[in-house]
Amino acid sequence: MRRYSITLFLLILPVMIFAGVEQTPHNFTSSTYSKNAYFVGTRQICVFCHTPHNGNQTLGAALWNHETNESQTYTMYSSNTMDMSQSAQPHKGSLVCLSCHDGTIAVNSLNNLPGQDQAGTYGSPGGANLDGTGRLTASSHAYVGTDLTDDHPVGLTYDASQDVGNFHAKTGVSTNFPDKLLSEGLYVECASCHDAHDNTYSNFLVEDNSGSQLCLRCHIK
Repeated sequence: MRRYSITLFLLILPVMIFAGVEQTPHNFTSSTYSKNAYFVGTRQICVFCHTPHNGNQTLGAALWNHETNESQTYTMYSSNTMDMSQSAQPHKGSLVCLSCHDGTIAVNSLNNLPGQDQAGTYGSPGGANLDGTGRLTASSHAYVGTDLTDDHPVGLTYDASQDVGNFHAKTGVSTNFPDKLLSEGLYVECASCHDAHDNTYSNFLVEDNSGSQLCLRCHIK
């Protein structure tokens, strides 16, 4: 009985993940769920980020299929009140998101196209938030750009000892807060607050931010 239960779980899990993305703006096959950024003639939802074969492992993302540009530079957030150390550039927990959201690479620019083709673009862009090449434009609220000075700092080494009394200390347990929010167990990145597969709390937040709950996982206020 146990063997059948495990098999059933493995069969259902991909469906659950697919269903989670399907009804969100990250479903670029649908002008219903992604009204202002979609691609005509495309039916495969996952292909814009993932591929079952020949994935790009440069950024360590699971079977990554979207074009990236590791040489792209970003203007980072800065503040004279920030005591934690910040890297010169974002790490992979942000770069996978920025590969679309900075507007420098087309959303449909893939490393491995479905079928026999091995590179290029997939589908024709549609919607007001994409330009003719499929890149996200500044008219979209999802556009971040390469200037990150007005966004929450990323590439930040989380170290509460550098600002005692203002941040919760790490617990050393990745399933506890604030540790579970840290990319690579160390950094504050886009993936600390956003889950591209789940839009339950809108804006793809990892949890409900009512009463600034998500903010208070790290900040003591």
